[in-house]
Amino acid sequence: MGRRLVDVTLDNLSDIPPDVRSAVYWELEVETEVEEAFEKEEWFSQVLLEWGSCGKMLVEDDRGAVAFAQYAPPSFFPRLTQFRCGRVSPDAIYLAYCYAVPERRGFGLGREVIRSVAADLLDRGFRAVESIGSRVGAEGWILPVSFLASAGFVVVRDDARFPLLRLDLSVAVEPQEAAEAVGVPLPAPGAA
Repeated sequence: MGRRLVDVTLDNLSDIPPDVRSAVYWELEVETEVEEAFEKEEWFSQVLLEWGSCGKMLVEDDRGAVAFAQYAPPSFFPRLTQFRCGRVSPDAIYLAYCYAVPERRGFGLGREVIRSVAADLLDRGFRAVESIGSRVGAEGWILPVSFLASAGFVVVRDDARFPLLRLDLSVAVEPQEAAEAVGVPLPAPGAA
């Protein structure tokens, strides 16, 4: 089975998994009656224009899109203001969504997509990615703390229910990927 990670663009936005294609929890400050797919496309259009790449999709040849992540500077996610710990660090980007289709959960796809996000952000000069987590498990579109912790995130602003977690990008990717992203060659194996 062939698998590839691709940047989400306006041309392939309709290919992301349907559940998350209609998710606009983080993009809106409060829940209102809206056309979700339209709002998602508008959000991507604005962020791609103003900031650049803000989504990754993992595609398997026989299944299509099986995992997705969406990230950007925190100013693009007005729902953060509703959380006590919603102040993202100045050197970090916010990870709003990390989603795998139900039948492919438990295979490390979420961590694979996060590694791709981390490599992209490291290449763009950022030091970390942060995300609000839920201590009570999956709660709507708030990622479980247990999932974030399994991907290497640690709590930086604690809260009994919704802490802010941080992933240092230098440890989020393999040493070779990190070195290549910042333009530093690694020594050959066995070299001192």
